[in-house]
Formats: sequence, C-alpha cells, structure tokens
Amino acid sequence: MSLSITLLKSSLLALCMAIAAGAAHARIKVIVATDSWGKLMYLDSKKVPRGDLADFVNRMNTVQNKFHFELVIYPRLRLDRIFLDKQADVYPLRTIAWTRPEHGLLPTKTIFTSGDIYFARSANRFGGHQVFDELTTKTVAGVRGYHYQLFNNNPDETYIRKNFNAYLIDSNEGVIRFVLADRADVGIVPEVVMAHYLKDPKVREQVIVADYYDSQVELSHLVRKDGPISVEQMNAIVDLLIASGDVKKLKAKLRIQTYSSPKK
Repeated sequence: MSLSITLLKSSLLALCMAIAAGAAHARIKVIVATDSWGKLMYLDSKKVPRGDLADFVNRMNTVQNKFHFELVIYPRLRLDRIFLDKQADVYPLRTIAWTRPEHGLLPTKTIFTSGDIYFARSANRFGGHQVFDELTTKTVAGVRGYHYQLFNNNPDETYIRKNFNAYLIDSNEGVIRFVLADRADVGIVPEVVMAHYLKDPKVREQVIVADYYDSQVELSHLVRKDGPISVEQMNAIVDLLIASGDVKKLKAKLRIQTYSSPKK
C-alpha cells in the first residue's frame, strides 16, 4: 500500500471520528416560545429577542451543554395555537393556572413569585389612590387574552366586554400608553413590566400603583410533556440557574416589590 493511500485512509478515519464525536456532543434543540413583556422581552429591529427575560432564557444555554434553547417571540393570541400544534416545547416564566389543559404543559419548580398590579395616572379624576376603590365601576385596560382576577379569570373578550367597562389592548406597553394618555382610569400589567417603566423619573411622576395585586402567582417554566426535554431535566437546569446566581440577579433586575395579597 502506497504512503499516499495510507495517509488518505488515516485522514478519512480521523474525519469520521471527529464527525462521530461532534454528533455525540450535538445539543438537543428545544424551542422556547413566549410573548413580549414590554422592554423585558421584545424583538429588536433585527427581530432578535432582547431584554432581561430573554437574557435569562439564553443563560440556560450557558449553564449546561446538553440542550440548545432557541427563543422565539410570538403575538400573545398566537401562542395557544403554537403549543396546541406542538411547534414549541417550553413556555418560560408562566403559571400553569393560565394555560389550557389541552396544551399539555407541566410546571417546573417555582422560579419566583410575582403578579399583576393596578396602576393609574397620578392626576386622575378620582383624586389619587381613590381611583382604585370599587374597580368594577372604573374603565380598566388590560391585555387581550390574559387572565385577570378582576374579570373573574375569564379571558373571553365577549364575557369581559359584557360585564365590565374594559379596554383590551395587544400588549402591556400598549396598556401603559393607553392609561397615560387618559383613555382609561386604571390599567393592569405585570409588576415586573411596571417596575421597568418606573425606572424613568418622568414616568414615576405620572403614575400611582395600588398596594395590592390583581392576582399573585408562582412563575416557572412550563414544559410540553411529550417534548424533547422533561420536567425533571428542566428542573435540573433551574437548579443550575439558582446555584449560578442567575435567578437572584433576575429578581434584583425585575425589582419585585412586596404588595398585599389580592383583594377578595
């Protein structure tokens, strides 16, 4: 056997071994689907997910090397169909209480507890915090498709419009703009979204916040039960995020406050 043939076979063998090793270490793809959360989870001008929540999800790719998490942001009302059609595997930082059983999603351990809060313009027509009294008599803006205790946790638009003086908007940032434009008396948004806006002194001057939640929930990652990653495997990644300090850092960035429990 000539030297050139021997070298060629050796090169091919090395290449095959390298390909096999690469295949053995190839990460399992997991699609993480969610909607926008103001500036905490949004698409930039190049349609790339950005924000503190997006950074937290992407950290899951750093703390382990078995799975590759691909984050995709969809319009809120389209998410139901995405999970029903099994086009996504994980719904991050959500509560099982707000998902339909047919989605087949299972919760991991709690990552942190948060909730939706009421806010209004400081210069409202009711005189400061009195705007939060007897909320069913006020005009209220919330996100279309969300579950709110004020609306009896029923997201159906027909039901809400029939029983409440409500405006349903496509996004949390839209709700904030709507209320600040004095088009509704009160808005409901996640406290973490409002905390981001309250970093701006100009917004703080315009906004007051009720001292109790609309609803308070334990947020976790929701995992599709027949998807490429199990709840147990995701729990192990959550443990890594806790051990690395990522969960603690996220809670600090979100500036989660201690409000009272929801009114009964």
